[in-house]
Amino acid sequence: MTDTSGHAVVDAEVQGIVFDIDTFAVHDGPGIRMTCYLKGCPLSCAWCHSPESQSRDPELVFVRDRCIVCGACVAACPHSAQMLRGDERQIIRDLCRACGTCVTVCPTQALAIRGYSASASEIVARAVRMKPFFEHSDGGVTLTGGEVTMQPEFARAILAGCRAEGIHTAIETCGACTWSALERLLPYTDLILYDLKLFDEDAHRRWTGASNRRTLENARRLAGYPIQVRIPLIPGLTDTEDNLSAIFCFMRKAGLQSVALLPYNEAAPAKYEWLDRDYGIDGTKQTAEQLDALCAMAKDYGLEAVID
Repeated sequence: MTDTSGHAVVDAEVQGIVFDIDTFAVHDGPGIRMTCYLKGCPLSCAWCHSPESQSRDPELVFVRDRCIVCGACVAACPHSAQMLRGDERQIIRDLCRACGTCVTVCPTQALAIRGYSASASEIVARAVRMKPFFEHSDGGVTLTGGEVTMQPEFARAILAGCRAEGIHTAIETCGACTWSALERLLPYTDLILYDLKLFDEDAHRRWTGASNRRTLENARRLAGYPIQVRIPLIPGLTDTEDNLSAIFCFMRKAGLQSVALLPYNEAAPAKYEWLDRDYGIDGTKQTAEQLDALCAMAKDYGLEAVID
């Protein structure tokens, strides 16, 4: 079934899993934006600044420096997933069902669930309430993650609903999906923020857990759409001259003109601790001089480059 414009009719009540909504984002597209973070990603980048986005399922996070070791969570947990060992509080992850019982009894908000179910219409209604801010700043709504194509019907319904309300829409994607999954979102998307990380396939497999063949092929097919390539600058991995030269050359040949260079996020390791995971990257944020040099390098390839 299609509407009068020839697009498939979307279900505004379709449900999806969200782990956060930032109502005043300024780095996820133009203007003030409402950025909606969807759970689930086909990649497992070693430097991911949102590790809680990788699993599709809700997860329990534990902020240790807020914990007063009162034991309330241990007594309340119906699955025996919480325990005290001396002065240390631990989570037995294999037993945790992310039911949220421990969250409700924690007096210091050291525990939280990342991931909840919402309907597309709920997200659109929230965006509509922000229209004055969007209109004043030429902003809008950005769907990111995780990976938007992991929840294609949910993402499409949000984008279609926002488009119907005259709200600018953007998606951020790693492109590690079928073309058909990505193509379904394009009629409702005003801007594509497209992540390119490592050009060498072996390096991409090592550091993200998957091939980059689909990512590169989909990037080629998006030439001509409103697209900005975004490169996370991971020290010694993605910010090297060899890697960036390869990506910039690929972009030029593919007809992709715009690139944003994203400085290393030093806050990422804290989130891994919240999930009892190790962070495998050791690095510091690039200096202003280094960033300027990388930006100049992109411009030497004829690209429109910014530091975001």
